[in-house]
Amino acid sequence: MDGLLDAKSIKQYNSFAMLENWKEYYDEIEKLSLSELETRIKGLYLEFQRSKSVRDDRLQACLTQRKRLIDRNFKFTPETVRHIERVNRILTEGSAMVLNRCGLLFRQMLKLKQEGDDFLDDFDIEGSMSFPFGDEESVLVLGEDENSGQSDYVAMADVLDYTSPDFGILSGFHFSYSEGLDWQMSDEELRIKDDRLDFNWNIELLDAPELSAIEYFCYWSHLLFVDMDYSISDVIRLKNFRFEVKVTHQNWGEKLLPGSQISAE
Repeated sequence: MDGLLDAKSIKQYNSFAMLENWKEYYDEIEKLSLSELETRIKGLYLEFQRSKSVRDDRLQACLTQRKRLIDRNFKFTPETVRHIERVNRILTEGSAMVLNRCGLLFRQMLKLKQEGDDFLDDFDIEGSMSFPFGDEESVLVLGEDENSGQSDYVAMADVLDYTSPDFGILSGFHFSYSEGLDWQMSDEELRIKDDRLDFNWNIELLDAPELSAIEYFCYWSHLLFVDMDYSISDVIRLKNFRFEVKVTHQNWGEKLLPGSQISAE
């Protein structure tokens, strides 16, 4: 499995290098209430979409501040804890399914390659997870609102889906052909494993005493709850999770032997 991008590295890369006087700007938005901050986010989001820019540091700063504001004041109740556990379970089970399917297909493709398939020069297998936003039906409506009606969760889900780093890239698996690999090798030899599964990611935000009954947090939960700009309130309202495994069969076309030439007629 190839090395994965690190979310914190991406956020450092997407720093405020392009935003002049960023400290003054951050001091300004830190004084805003949650509803005021979201009003600004909506305006910046419309500008960002119209501009066709790659990113907007003002919008990024506001989203980061919104996450900080919500997470700092988050109220853990039986219902919110239940949904934190739900998301963690979905991501834990889903990532295991994706890895298992990738491993199964990896062996099948290696076997096909070794048997001399006349099409297959190379192949790629990509396993990914995502939570696409479509419309308001993509956002759960909970029985209680821990932010007292100050947050427009549907609008923020749209903004976050549009502006956040691709969760599938950050969390995905990738396998490809390499000389010397045999489909009968062990999972360890073929690196059909994820070392992050050996670690309990109940750290930082996820080490709250109210979450102590959740015995294990997977890496993907840490990535989503902690490293990205989704607040706890956003994550527990995620409804649509998608798990995908894609196989690309590659053929490089006509092969020329060393010293051979293409004749022109």
